[in-house]
Amino acid sequence: MLYKDKFPCSPNFYFESTNNDTIKWTLKTKPLEAIYWKTYKVKKRDVRILSKVTPEQRKNLTNEIYEDIMLTEKPPRIKEPKVRSL
Repeated sequence: MLYKDKFPCSPNFYFESTNNDTIKWTLKTKPLEAIYWKTYKVKKRDVRILSKVTPEQRKNLTNEIYEDIMLTEKPPRIKEPKVRSL
């Protein structure tokens, strides 16, 4: 408990994987309270898998979780075609 003794700085999350069952994971940021900052950009190295998996599965799951985080935090922009009028 670091963030002014109110919130845990290493909360556990659960992810439903496409290949595996439910995966337990957490974010390890530097500094630890950065997990609660709006301006902190999550990096792939911050994702830590807590479930017991093989190294190859760990790599795939880390990529899958990171991509899911990026899609929810910063969804891709959809360009609308310009309407031209005369």
